[in-house]
Amino acid sequence: MEDFMIDINHTIALIQELIGIPSESSGQTQTDATAPELALVNRLANLCASMDIEHQIQEVVPGRPNFIARFPNPEKPKLLIVAHLDTVSASGMSDPFAGQIKEEKIWGRGACDDKGPLATALSTLIQLRTQRDVWRYDVTFAATIDEECSLRGAAALREGVGSWDLCLCLEPTSLKLVKAHKGVYRCRVTSHGKAVHSSTPDLGINAILGMVEIIDDLQLFACRLSRRKHPELGRASLAVTQIKGGVSVNIIPDHCEISVDVRLLPEHHPQKIARAIQQVVGNRGAVENLFFARGVQTEIDNPLIRQFQEALRKAGHSDEAGNAGYATDCSELQDNGPCIIWGPGHITQAHQVDEHIELNQVSAASEVLASFLKGN
Repeated sequence: MEDFMIDINHTIALIQELIGIPSESSGQTQTDATAPELALVNRLANLCASMDIEHQIQEVVPGRPNFIARFPNPEKPKLLIVAHLDTVSASGMSDPFAGQIKEEKIWGRGACDDKGPLATALSTLIQLRTQRDVWRYDVTFAATIDEECSLRGAAALREGVGSWDLCLCLEPTSLKLVKAHKGVYRCRVTSHGKAVHSSTPDLGINAILGMVEIIDDLQLFACRLSRRKHPELGRASLAVTQIKGGVSVNIIPDHCEISVDVRLLPEHHPQKIARAIQQVVGNRGAVENLFFARGVQTEIDNPLIRQFQEALRKAGHSDEAGNAGYATDCSELQDNGPCIIWGPGHITQAHQVDEHIELNQVSAASEVLASFLKGN
């Protein structure tokens, strides 16, 4: 680690500070719901301003901006490093924003998803810049809003920063390189009926029974959707994950609602799947679209990806490129250039009440990034 002159204590302190700034994009416990990431963006902007680092605040929707910092190196390949600002709710956690260190881990909401990876990359960039090292790339660092809910921060970033030679999307992958992940489509389906006393069911229309027919047809659609097996990502899937209906045991229900989660292969277009589900439901119910994310599959025969793999090998990590089951900002970013996913922390800790990131993961990630940027 000494070869790269990275002060890991600076990185740890920044992670703790960012955890201490709530940025829950849903189910807010201590976050301003109208501007959940704004305080965090202002802190990053102040940090960069204090070091004369070129930066900008890109408003996506009122009160919810992306943050972008530039580390220019003209005529060099363009590298985008992106993390997300928002976290899931801290509900149910004990001291979620304390950023405590114990058992060689930093604990708190966002520790691994995604403030730990974000702070690790930004601290490494800042420290290498202040040491005036020569980099191999022209670097843009970006932090996006609303990754957990809509990916609209990434969509705005795609329109605002142009193309790149490589995008390194920071997520807790246990320092394993990810080249592909499934897409996602989520919707809510509602059926309506006519409520009557349960002693005279023939006078009403049972919305739950109507929904049972819809669910049966969705399962048939799921079978068709899953016929093809991707060699690395497996099969697409459809799951009914929630159901609500009825108000009393003695009333025929006039309303039933289900949530549907569809996991898609890179070849699938979420909007086409939405239209297909609308056709399945037909006039028996209403479909509300909740979330769209395309699958990602990056060709790793790319000079910058090979250089990143070399940095992994030099640090003693596997350079094998794998796959993930979750969606990322790359769903929106992939059209502007190749994307890979990587970062410190374990995905199994994301969204958990005991979320944390291991200090050795942070240190190792900083070492890999420094080696990648400097080429030594």
